[in-house]
Amino acid sequence: MQPCQGLNPKIVTNGDIMYTTLSDAPFGKSLILKKIDDQALALQLKRMGLFEGSEITRIDEEVLIQPVRIKGPEKEVILGGRMGTKVIVHLDNGRKVPAAEMKPGETGHIEGLTCGSQLCRSLEVMGLKENDEITFLRKLPPMQYVAVIEKNKRISLSEGMAAKIWGKMNDKMLQFCSARAGENFYVQELLCGQNAKKMITSLGVKPGTVLILEGVEQAQSLFMYIHDPIIITSKDGLRLFLQQDQGKEIFVREI
Repeated sequence: MQPCQGLNPKIVTNGDIMYTTLSDAPFGKSLILKKIDDQALALQLKRMGLFEGSEITRIDEEVLIQPVRIKGPEKEVILGGRMGTKVIVHLDNGRKVPAAEMKPGETGHIEGLTCGSQLCRSLEVMGLKENDEITFLRKLPPMQYVAVIEKNKRISLSEGMAAKIWGKMNDKMLQFCSARAGENFYVQELLCGQNAKKMITSLGVKPGTVLILEGVEQAQSLFMYIHDPIIITSKDGLRLFLQQDQGKEIFVREI
């Protein structure tokens, strides 16, 4: 497959057949998955049943995301909104959806992940991995966590940020969003990528920091929307959220 001279480099040809990236593919049309340039992404999608030749449809809709609480094999954990869209669950009724779109009481097993190695590790730290059985408990309203850092500075953390801070309290490992007020929380690790890590460390939170939760209050911003997601569905009931850079690695052809 070679780039076609004089055309947008996102478009390729194979003989007389034109292909485009998923990022540039039309909405609401049946598409054939032709090629995935990112081998790690190709393996992730293969585990969830998407191969070259699979038929998919790109969906055009605005997506509301909220943090969610789920019960895993070891304990209850909170997934931030974005993290919840990258954990794909095979429900007991046969559907495959992101954890963020499950309903209270629904159960299933983690079918796969559409993320990098950092998120995979973060989930393992929280006690979650592929094939684990989980139960969806509820969506959480956006909240702000007010904390004192090193006993001399007050900071405010969003629910998503608090969920990414992993540490110890009374010899128990947990997320800061599950911490009890008024007790020392010793930060062990930040469960996030580089961009989120920079944001959290800019507040002074890093491994070795001591936080004390003062209280939790309603956030001023009621909801959060995913920025420009790529949403696809397949004939066998799989529904995925992909990032734009992932979509640029996937080539499709309109049927």
